[in-house]
Amino acid sequence: MPLEKGQIRLLTLRQGSNQDDLIECELSSCELNSAPAYEALSYYWGTTESDRVISLHGSQFRVRDDLYKALQHLRHGQTSRVLWIDWICIDQRNQAEIYEQISQLGEICAKAETVVVYLGEATDATDQAMDYLMQIQEGETSQISPGIMDNVVLEGCQDILSRPWFQRAWILQDAFYARAAVLHCGSKAVLSKTMIYISKSIPDKIDPLSQHVLNLMPGSRGDDEAASKIPLYDLLQRFRFSKATDQRDKIYAVLGIVGFEPPKSIILPDYSMSQKDLMRAVLAHLCFCEPSSVPEPPYETIDEFLANLDPIDNDILKKMFETSRDIDLVSLLRHGSHYISIDRSLVEAAGRNKTKGDEMAKIPRAAIDSKRSAVPTSPEVS
Repeated sequence: MPLEKGQIRLLTLRQGSNQDDLIECELSSCELNSAPAYEALSYYWGTTESDRVISLHGSQFRVRDDLYKALQHLRHGQTSRVLWIDWICIDQRNQAEIYEQISQLGEICAKAETVVVYLGEATDATDQAMDYLMQIQEGETSQISPGIMDNVVLEGCQDILSRPWFQRAWILQDAFYARAAVLHCGSKAVLSKTMIYISKSIPDKIDPLSQHVLNLMPGSRGDDEAASKIPLYDLLQRFRFSKATDQRDKIYAVLGIVGFEPPKSIILPDYSMSQKDLMRAVLAHLCFCEPSSVPEPPYETIDEFLANLDPIDNDILKKMFETSRDIDLVSLLRHGSHYISIDRSLVEAAGRNKTKGDEMAKIPRAAIDSKRSAVPTSPEVS
């Protein structure tokens, strides 16, 4: 059943009281803006082939092991459950549909009652950690303090927060747009705000990337506070170590939560774009100019590019200052002062711009003079 524009599919997961019962599901389509109540599943796809079988409309449908186990644990014993699950609700054979659905991923997660995060199978340590977290969540904090966790609970918390889900680039929108989020490990679950609470007591035990993901989730802000979008540069710095099968996804996966897009350089996911051209598009966005004025970056991969953005190479900036017809230097200096390093070579490069050299050169020159005047002078010694 092909989707019309603005539609999504939802999966009805039928009840099952025995974990070994056949997993039975049906799909239906609806308008996203008038969808019935549903939950969105966020999970790590895994690396195995699709060799587990569920029943979809009475026919066999193959899923990967990680999704199969998630469905086993998420199935209710007495009632059906309505879910949005990318692998099943998007026709994976239809590239146009994949692009259309992924482009509205943020809205799908935002309209879900809850984003259900499945982190994988439990261990003895993670079960003890989840029991501990559930006691905190249920209000027993007077008896249980995060500061006195035993070694097994600490091991379990570290295991949970190092699961592959936290490392993947494409989960960032799920985390950011969730109105409510529940984290499942095996058969046990806690609210994201409980996981955030416990993470604050063991900051030196948590991978910084996992902490950045938690900081996007409900519970990291006030209950009535909307998620505030984030500048592209900050997102690229925080999440440059995220993992993606295609390195371009380290950029594409954060576009939906970017807070400000200069109209000259809006970036859209485009898998026909080379890594080099995508680097140029990012540089144009960060530097408030048109992509055509960005020289070819001296990097071979997105990973290498992201590792060299702090600050942006002045050789690249000089060529942009010399050739751009539309660069907005005022906005660049206002918003990009933490990722560019203005010096005399950039003033000279701006002065060589054939379109408006003298006018352009005044802007970085004034920025340098302003910095100099702001530096306190040492008192004279008599």
